[in-house]
Amino acid sequence: MRNAILLTLIGVVLVSIITIAAAHSSPVEAPPELVASSEPQPPARKDTSGYPYLLRAYDGKLAVFTDDLVEPDLVFDVYVQSLPEYDQKELERGVRVEDYQKLTALIEDYIS
Repeated sequence: MRNAILLTLIGVVLVSIITIAAAHSSPVEAPPELVASSEPQPPARKDTSGYPYLLRAYDGKLAVFTDDLVEPDLVFDVYVQSLPEYDQKELERGVRVEDYQKLTALIEDYIS
């Protein structure tokens, strides 16, 4: 009787060891959408080159440009340095705006 119990326990232990070894030896591949790529991909940008308004920094302040990209049409007493870092970077590059309503909404966000 003792021999049967001992053999059963040994069998259970051996099966457990084999199962654990098999589970750890086979590599598990993550789905491609969960694998981080070596280079972060920037978000896709749509073509805004035809938009009539451009918000950007001018002499350190928030400014609106339309046709002439050298001299602004409007300059606000909002220093770009006082804005969050993300907004500062965006305004250094320039933010194209497609219509007057969106332009006024963006300006309101920046000056408030």
